[in-house]
Amino acid sequence: MLSAENISFGFDNKNFIFEKLSLRVKAGQIISVVGSSGVGKTTLLKCLAGQHQLSDGEINLDGEILSGPKDQLLSGHEDVAIVDQGFSLDLYFTVYENIANRLLNLTEVDRATFVNELLNVFGLEEIKDQPSKYISGGEKQRLSMACALAQEPKYLLLDEPFSNLDVHLKKSIGSYLRELQEIRNMGVVLVTHEGVDALSWSDSIYFLRNKASLRKYSPQTAYHKPKTLYEGRFFGQLNSIYDNGKQILFRPTEYELQSESRETRVELMFIMSDFHGHFYANYFKLANGKEAVLYSDQILDNVTEIYV
Repeated sequence: MLSAENISFGFDNKNFIFEKLSLRVKAGQIISVVGSSGVGKTTLLKCLAGQHQLSDGEINLDGEILSGPKDQLLSGHEDVAIVDQGFSLDLYFTVYENIANRLLNLTEVDRATFVNELLNVFGLEEIKDQPSKYISGGEKQRLSMACALAQEPKYLLLDEPFSNLDVHLKKSIGSYLRELQEIRNMGVVLVTHEGVDALSWSDSIYFLRNKASLRKYSPQTAYHKPKTLYEGRFFGQLNSIYDNGKQILFRPTEYELQSESRETRVELMFIMSDFHGHFYANYFKLANGKEAVLYSDQILDNVTEIYV
């Protein structure tokens, strides 16, 4: 298990980026840390990797305290691999060599087989002979993930890993990571501001809002029962209404056109509809002037009330 117990971090040990946060990821488990840009997600990930010296608290790796950079010559730990926005590549080695150099413990045949497998999965075959200093940012991100997996870590830490991937690469790489994670019983921590990615990936989700707030959700609860409108909107479109002073949050599919099993009646006025292929997003104005969106297989231009 990789666990953080009441950890705090500040570059000057006074102005803390976060304080007294705790989380755990077990072997074979995937957790996500979701929050807005600048809230401290990347800093938290680097603390978990042993790259930042904690101001307080401790990181435990399978029962042993993980040392910070002040306590060892090289920061980090061989059983923990991190893929951050710095990419940590050998810029003068080729793409192929960057991966192969992480596999020196394998035979030449096995090393070549695994490298070619990773090149294929991450879409790097055509640039395998290029020095990594000349490849694009998106290609460096994919190469960095391939190198991390070649390291065969017990715990893999990913910082916005899908930010530069198109939908096809995101699906293929995501499926491969999930398969490899299950085979190796590898713990994974994913940090992202895209909560929708976290829903399909995670066993548990931690929402980081400010330096002392880390709320834990299941993916289902994060989507269907978020604690606040602010947090809920990270996981998809979310509507908010008030009934007798009580706030009601509901997703664009969580409504009925008749009052069969829903109690709260909502008056609304149709504005426009967007076609999304397999559904229409219908936009309405509420009585208080706020906007709501409803998903349907048709345009709802004749709807004037719903029940939630």
